[in-house]
Amino acid sequence: MAVKKTAKAAKTKYAIGIDLGGTNVVMVLVSQDGKLKSDRRFPTEAEKGPEYVISKMAANALEIIKEAGLKVSDVKCIGIGAPGPLDSRKGIVLVAPNLPGWKNIKLKAILEKKTGIKTGVENDANCAVYAEKWMGAAKSFDNVVGFTLGTGVGGGIIIDGKLIRGASNTAGELGHTIIEMNGRQCGCGNKGCLEAYASASAIANTAKEKIKAGSKSMITEMVKGDLNKITSKTVYEALLNNDKTASEVWQYFAESLASGIAAALNSLNPQAVVIAGGVINAGDRLFVPLKKETAKRSFTAPFNAAKILPAKLGEFAGAIGAAGVVLNEGDYYGIK
Repeated sequence: MAVKKTAKAAKTKYAIGIDLGGTNVVMVLVSQDGKLKSDRRFPTEAEKGPEYVISKMAANALEIIKEAGLKVSDVKCIGIGAPGPLDSRKGIVLVAPNLPGWKNIKLKAILEKKTGIKTGVENDANCAVYAEKWMGAAKSFDNVVGFTLGTGVGGGIIIDGKLIRGASNTAGELGHTIIEMNGRQCGCGNKGCLEAYASASAIANTAKEKIKAGSKSMITEMVKGDLNKITSKTVYEALLNNDKTASEVWQYFAESLASGIAAALNSLNPQAVVIAGGVINAGDRLFVPLKKETAKRSFTAPFNAAKILPAKLGEFAGAIGAAGVVLNEGDYYGIK
């Protein structure tokens, strides 16, 4: 009787994820089943130009493979989370305001040539949200909306487990939902965008406006009268000390963010809304008023269907998501 041979188990494949920022680059090496094997972080040195930055990323990618005891052939792909606007299908960074000289840079093609590894390029906020669905706070959900709060407000939309990119690959710009007609000037050139009210910089700007209008606050003493030194952290520290103005600023921020979340709930009906950024460290001081204000502004059914959650993956989210989306949706980036 012939003995049936046991099929050899498929060899685990890996991906490198890169989060390309204006100040730092975060890189991870992950397995195809989502296990983090290695990570590193290094300065972007963006002032040295695109060629230098890309060469540095390529060199670090090859080093992280070698240090992990792997071969280049063990790595299926590289995913890069890059600032936009960009052409994610072709892997071209059209322009990146925080990266000098980055205009129509063929990032995918250049990195593939330098590493010999198939590469995909995706919007950095999309990557951060995808990471939370793949390995983080929204792992058990297929319909997810994410808001990334920092200097601006980024966003990402995942429906039925797939990243939504839209007709021109620009879907998910949730920070530019208009929440106040003819409101504050936004960096995008429009007025009244969510980003102008719910970003970390917007918290500081609201505090400055109130103090300049005559509101008394310990914040003035904290920055020694230089209102330009006010940050979201300054406001939060004053809030913890029961400062009335800081409390008003924080409430306005929560209401503004709730308006953006409510718009997403009513239009997309997700199972989860993930909030990322330093402000989530405020815990209940953020999420209690945020949920209350969102409920006021949403239809009951989509509000009850969704969980509003803090992100879990921190600074590694963008890199992890870049690896994950290119691994799992490789066809879109021309990776088989």
